[in-house]
Amino acid sequence: MPNFKKCIFVEDLLAVTIFSCLGVLFVLIPPFNETFLRIPIALSLFFFIPGYAFIAALFPGNEEISGIERFTLSVGFSLVLTVFDGFFISLLPWGYRPAPIVISILGMTVFFSIIAIFTRKLRDEEEQFSFSIKEFIEQIRSEEINENDGANENDGSLEETSVPAESRRFHRSKSKVKAKGLKAQSTGTKSNSNSKSNSNSNSKSNSNLKANAKTREMPLPPEIEKALVIALIGSIIIASGMLVYAKMTREKETFTALYLLGPEGKAEGYPSESFIDIPLTVTVGIDNHELQEVNYILQMKVDGQLIEELNVPVVDGGTWQENLTYTRQKLKNDRSKLEFALFKEEVGYFPYRSVHLYLQNNNSLTHLGDKYGDVARLPVIVNGEMESFAGWDFVSSTEFINGSYVNGSGVDSSFAYRIVNSYSGNFSEFTQHSGSLSQIIGCQESTMAVVSVFVKDNFSSGSTGVGNTQFKQIVLDNQVLWEAGISGDEGWQHIEVPVSLKEGTNNLTLRLMQIGNSELVPVEVLWDSVSLKSVEELSPYTEGEYLVESIPPVSKVLDLQPYTNNETFKVEWNGTDEGSGIAGYNISYSADGTSWESWISKTTANSAIFTGKPGKTYYFRSKAVDRAGNWEPGHTEPDTKTAVYSGLPEITLDITPNPCKEGAWFTVTSSAPLKEQFCLVTTEQSLYSKNVEMTSSDGLVWNGIYVVGPGNKYYVEAVCIDTFGNTMSTFDELFVDNSLSDFEIEITPRNIDKGEIEIRVTPSTALKRKPRVSISANEDIDVVYLTYSEDGEYIYTAKIRSDINEGTHKVSVTGYTLDSEKMEGSDSFTVEHLD
Repeated sequence: MPNFKKCIFVEDLLAVTIFSCLGVLFVLIPPFNETFLRIPIALSLFFFIPGYAFIAALFPGNEEISGIERFTLSVGFSLVLTVFDGFFISLLPWGYRPAPIVISILGMTVFFSIIAIFTRKLRDEEEQFSFSIKEFIEQIRSEEINENDGANENDGSLEETSVPAESRRFHRSKSKVKAKGLKAQSTGTKSNSNSKSNSNSNSKSNSNLKANAKTREMPLPPEIEKALVIALIGSIIIASGMLVYAKMTREKETFTALYLLGPEGKAEGYPSESFIDIPLTVTVGIDNHELQEVNYILQMKVDGQLIEELNVPVVDGGTWQENLTYTRQKLKNDRSKLEFALFKEEVGYFPYRSVHLYLQNNNSLTHLGDKYGDVARLPVIVNGEMESFAGWDFVSSTEFINGSYVNGSGVDSSFAYRIVNSYSGNFSEFTQHSGSLSQIIGCQESTMAVVSVFVKDNFSSGSTGVGNTQFKQIVLDNQVLWEAGISGDEGWQHIEVPVSLKEGTNNLTLRLMQIGNSELVPVEVLWDSVSLKSVEELSPYTEGEYLVESIPPVSKVLDLQPYTNNETFKVEWNGTDEGSGIAGYNISYSADGTSWESWISKTTANSAIFTGKPGKTYYFRSKAVDRAGNWEPGHTEPDTKTAVYSGLPEITLDITPNPCKEGAWFTVTSSAPLKEQFCLVTTEQSLYSKNVEMTSSDGLVWNGIYVVGPGNKYYVEAVCIDTFGNTMSTFDELFVDNSLSDFEIEITPRNIDKGEIEIRVTPSTALKRKPRVSISANEDIDVVYLTYSEDGEYIYTAKIRSDINEGTHKVSVTGYTLDSEKMEGSDSFTVEHLD
């Protein structure tokens, strides 16, 4: 196990590693590789850095070689390592390129620096290599002093012994050091034998010589020096041979240059923004260095779509330049890629050369001025609303696709044109089938317009993945303007596509396209409301490519108080829209809830003052439109309502039964909602009033029960307080008659063959619940309770069948008073069956 010591000096290794990283930065990475520092840093990286790390790993001590020798060997071995590195890299897939070369040199430097740290740790700290600029300069200066010392040695002088020990760290030739050491020792001995008086001085001089000799570095053995020189010379010879071999065996390079030039024929000033109907011109150049004539194929593409294709033959050494123009006719978001792809001899999947520009799409139409704003100059699409059978021609490439006009399926539930695919399954081979609805559009001059189409698709099958096999397409002169896969019932979609119409005839086609050799399911596509608009009418609110926002807004008139005593009152409304935002509201009102009248149209306000008439109830509803032109569906029910009344509400009091035997129902009805209502009952014998609690579910009708006590006459006051704090009363009298029978029973008809009879039961007092009614007969007869009338009658019905015996049948009634006392009554009717 090696005994590692502390490495006292690593600054030089850190420096070369950091310098290598700077080499990667300034050689490979823009914009640093465009500065003037690139060349000096690259030269240092190739001619010094890797060799220094290698020598540091090979000679870790401070006594093997001098600083000058270390520098010289670093330069030499950097050349060798760089040449060998380039040779091996050329054999790898990356090839002889700046990036792999620079990165590999960085890797070598880091590797040798790590090795150097470990080799230095194997030595004692005082023997490890270290470096000082001051000592390096003193070493060079000591070389000159040593030259003078060499001359003095012949005269027996010992002046060199006065050189400080620290100046001997970077030593000169080892042979001189050895000779001087021997000379100094002999001189010191001679001085001691000839003069005792100078013994102290000679002794001191001798000790200085010994100390000085220790500071001198031990000479490098001649065998090692010879081996290093031979290795260095051999590496240089090998490297030179490799360069000569590469030069002699290199084949002449063949290539083609494809480039773009700006407006002034320079590689600058390229177009960066694209406007509709504004041509962009770029100069495309081809230089042929293929050592033979080549037939090139040049394609101009925008976002992968082929715009133009040229056949360009160029002789060897020849140059071809041409101005190519691209004019955008479609709305596009974000940016587009204008690409020029070059192929040799024939078009392949990958181009031989390719260059491109990125263009920011500006969809502003202001630069067009009034050129395309006049709708009257546009041709008219015949039967665009699909309300007749004229204008359109349908063609199908297969018997499974058919087209027809259908009623009730259009955008406004009117006519639409339907293209139906009835086939389900896979075709035996790759084929394309379509059903096309076309119309020829004539133009007197070239112009721009917007094709506006509504389209809807749905399925008769729940299969998935159909979006990759069947498509909706809008086509103009065999160019697909818009396409979308059929992948679900998406509802009506509004498409607006800017197009260029040429002078003469233009063929507009609405198509269902199928791709065979894949799953096909039955599907139908509906087309409606096809029109041409001016470019000024193009909607700026789209969801994806040409798909106009189609989600309508939602609005509502806010709730009003059920009643108001003011003829003028404030009506408020609001709404939301997920896309473009609400552009306005239409507010309508009704006085009966069925017949509606427009009040406010296309307002951006959220409230207004409405003036009504007393005694009227007013209903309100809203309808909003967003900035994309989508109208909210009409509300079938009112959003809110309020009733206008002036003065006090009308109050009525009803007492049932009256007269009564034990108790009665109090019913108070108001024409406006009441905040509170109660009844006060007073007898003839006492002025004390009893409060009857009343209840209501709507504030309009209030009900309560009163049980009579001693006395035959009662005074009833109904006290009402409306929502505005107004108090009003109405009066009535309640009579008590103990001679009344428990029930009054009315049977209609009294004589019956078969069918239904009606039984009305009026109790003489208020009951806890509805009375029980039964009919005696040979067979059970079901008696059904119907309702309780305003006159205090309980109404029943019974069905008399033909199997009921003829004769008189008794109707019995049983009920219970508020005090749980039983009440009974009866009546009869006759059954006579006809022969």
